[in-house]
Amino acid sequence: MAKIFDLDLDELRSWIEDRPQIIRDLCDRLPPDRLYRIKSSGKRCTIHSYSEDGTITVTVQAMYNDLPITYGVFGLRPEDLEECDLPAE
Repeated sequence: MAKIFDLDLDELRSWIEDRPQIIRDLCDRLPPDRLYRIKSSGKRCTIHSYSEDGTITVTVQAMYNDLPITYGVFGLRPEDLEECDLPAE
């Protein structure tokens, strides 16, 4: 599984402590420092934001998918994401 950046855990804890429980749960389940695959499309993505309705907004990165553009997808259920590895070069 790919960690795409180093996360300052103290900073994350500080940010998360004032958030609603649903946001804390989503962040624990799907940390923002990982690369994920959208199961339904196979596209690799990064977490953009967590929503209080229990869904997630992601950024489908061109560089991780051999795509001409980067774009966002909102309203994804956490069950539709799985951690994945970096693409082969």
